[in-house]
Amino acid sequence: MLEVNSIYLYRNKKQIFSDFSLFLKKKQIILLIGENGAGKSSLLDTIAGLIQPQSGSVKIEGRHIEEIGISKKETFTYIPHQSCLMENFTVLENLKIWIELNSLKIREEIIDQKLKIFKLKNIKDQLVRNLSHGQKKKVSLSKLLFSNSKLWLLDEPLNGLDQNSHNIFKKILLRHQNNQGSILFSSHIDPKIRLTKKIILKKKINKKFVERSFNQWNKL
Repeated sequence: MLEVNSIYLYRNKKQIFSDFSLFLKKKQIILLIGENGAGKSSLLDTIAGLIQPQSGSVKIEGRHIEEIGISKKETFTYIPHQSCLMENFTVLENLKIWIELNSLKIREEIIDQKLKIFKLKNIKDQLVRNLSHGQKKKVSLSKLLFSNSKLWLLDEPLNGLDQNSHNIFKKILLRHQNNQGSILFSSHIDPKIRLTKKIILKKKINKKFVERSFNQWNKL
């Protein structure tokens, strides 16, 4: 599904990754965990093709990320840490634009049903600029409900979520996994999510990540 091979990445003359590799198979969920500034966002941006590493390669389903291009939305879905919502559009308008960009045809009543999952239906006509941080995060994550991609890349998806929304998010991950999907997501804290099969820790800014299986992590 996803192959990251021997990535070397420097930003502002600072080494972020040195000979870093990662392999994500079908139906796997990998958590990137580490403190702020550990390089989680840089890694996800690199995998998504937004940053070019100095050397190494990224392949999704056997194809180099450069060959896939940013327009191939069916290959992967990336929800970055920063909100990519259009502030002067409503919640509903933002989701309709997302759906159109992904070449999907979904009736508005179906969209309304999906909005209920994160309890957004009552604010669907509000401008995004008037929403709280937590509400914006839920709108961003709602895009996953309209994604046909098998690979999800999610940067700090838990940030700003209340406990109920956190639980909803975990159910969405499990459903995607059961549908043959794979997820790579980051967090600056350990979210104690039982779904995680692999945990990758980054001890130092210029060292490799350390892989651990889910069974080696604390079980709840």
